[in-house]
Amino acid sequence: MLMTGSESKLMLQGKRKHVWIMLICIALFISSTTTAFAYGKGAKGPDVFAVQGMLKSLGYYAGPITGYYGNQTQSGVKAFQSKYGLPVTGNVDDQTLQSILWAYGNLKIAKQPTPTPPPVAPKPTPPPQTPSTTSLTAEEQEMLDLVNKERLAAGLSPYTVDSALTKTARLKSQDMVDNNYFSHDSPTYGSPFDMMNKFGITYNAAGENIACNQSVQAAHEALMNSPGHKANILSKDYTHIGIGIVDGGPCGKMFTQQFIGK
Repeated sequence: MLMTGSESKLMLQGKRKHVWIMLICIALFISSTTTAFAYGKGAKGPDVFAVQGMLKSLGYYAGPITGYYGNQTQSGVKAFQSKYGLPVTGNVDDQTLQSILWAYGNLKIAKQPTPTPPPVAPKPTPPPQTPSTTSLTAEEQEMLDLVNKERLAAGLSPYTVDSALTKTARLKSQDMVDNNYFSHDSPTYGSPFDMMNKFGITYNAAGENIACNQSVQAAHEALMNSPGHKANILSKDYTHIGIGIVDGGPCGKMFTQQFIGK
């Protein structure tokens, strides 16, 4: 199973902007589904977890992301179906799921200006629970190779690994495992932009992908099967990447990709 994300709207210090933050884990689950299906109230598992995350990001679900399809999830699905002219059944069928993915994939990005240092000293952050080395692990290198292969095929320059982004990406993945959440807004570090600012990372444009999945290959295929997520990896605005992969979470592994353009 795999799941993707929530929370695409991020706040830059002093300015509110919509950010194109692609969450890659749901797309594989969708792209691999070729037969009709539906699930609704009483269902549970990673698929429900992912749908809750996307509906929350789109503003149709205000409850906790638990992976259980209860009354709040059903109400959110009905509200979405009504808004998009779908049969209001409260169940997630193929058409509803594709519409949720389409709406989620069309959340827009805005380039982020080079941030200024925060006006107050950042709060102390916990020591990293992931490897402190800046060199990539075998899985992180595998994901980088897959990403850069796609960029080269599209006539784009490959991403350069940024050691500071690698550190923050690993910290973010570990934080999601340790604190049992799946969101761009960390209870420890704040938004990805807050996190980058705290660690002294400067940029002209920035973004983040998070994923909950079982393998690097599955996560990558999910991304490339989603037009919005594919656009994020193939963005001309980003030049550097940090990848952090940590064992744990409801899918087996947590993935974080952080991108910046310098």
